[in-house]
Amino acid sequence: MSFTQWSEIVIRLIELLPEKGLGYQFGFNCKLTSHGALGFALLTNNTIGKVLIDLQKYYNMRIHKMDLSILNKNDKIIMRLTPIYHLPSHLNESKKNIINKFFIESALIDIVTNLQLITNYNLSGLNVDVTWDQDDYHQFYEKRLPLIHFNKEYNQISFDIKCLDLPLTFSSPSAYLIAMELVNKEYLFYQDQDNKIILKVNQHLKFIPGIGFPSLTDVATKLKVSERTLKRELSNANTTFSSLLQFKKFELAKKLINSNRNIQEISDLLGYSHISAFSRAFIGWTGKKPSEYIREQRISFKDYYLKKSDSITH
Repeated sequence: MSFTQWSEIVIRLIELLPEKGLGYQFGFNCKLTSHGALGFALLTNNTIGKVLIDLQKYYNMRIHKMDLSILNKNDKIIMRLTPIYHLPSHLNESKKNIINKFFIESALIDIVTNLQLITNYNLSGLNVDVTWDQDDYHQFYEKRLPLIHFNKEYNQISFDIKCLDLPLTFSSPSAYLIAMELVNKEYLFYQDQDNKIILKVNQHLKFIPGIGFPSLTDVATKLKVSERTLKRELSNANTTFSSLLQFKKFELAKKLINSNRNIQEISDLLGYSHISAFSRAFIGWTGKKPSEYIREQRISFKDYYLKKSDSITH
């Protein structure tokens, strides 16, 4: 089923059953077994921290086009969800908001429910932030939910950093290795099944130092199609060349930040005429100024946890 078809089904369901909390219900019904090999890998892993490392890499394989960022801030682990899909252009803003809310709501509940399921210990300090107002249906689910804060800046889950070391109930190294073999095979299949034109464009969107990223004309030439044809095929895949390029720039900017480059260097490397232009683009990607983002990201979750694990084992 394509993402567009799934979106249409969601719209119809919500039109038939408005204000029933379908996002909550869907999230509660996403059991580990519904996530296939990845669910098996999460169940048999070693600790919550290692589960999060796998989730960060593979989660968007299970949930349509959803980026999962995991941050370490003020002794809290933050799991932040950001949609990277592009909804069909014929949908009005109201329907787009309905779909976005359903996807994010169900994803947040799915993650929280299953993280608590795989360990016998409570995730202390557990909170959920969402960017929308509280709906009337929330009261009917409140007892089953963690504390949810509405009208916040991000859609995210947070809990105490000490929870990273919580052991899993059904941890099994041998079973985990088997599961990860299946996950990696599924991941390759998933990438192959993603829209072919997006994969082809992304393959050619390679950054060249001193030159930058290729243009639409460059990529169209390499793919041996006209610019008009390329634009049309990307539109049929619910995206644009500009969107794919911006995502690539954001990914590269994050890597450069992790390599301790300063903002001016990053701006220059990405080909922005002035640091203010880069700052505007960065705010569009993250909702934050580059300096604010850098302060949050200086210690990434993965680096923190892996270093912590190494210090324990050596």
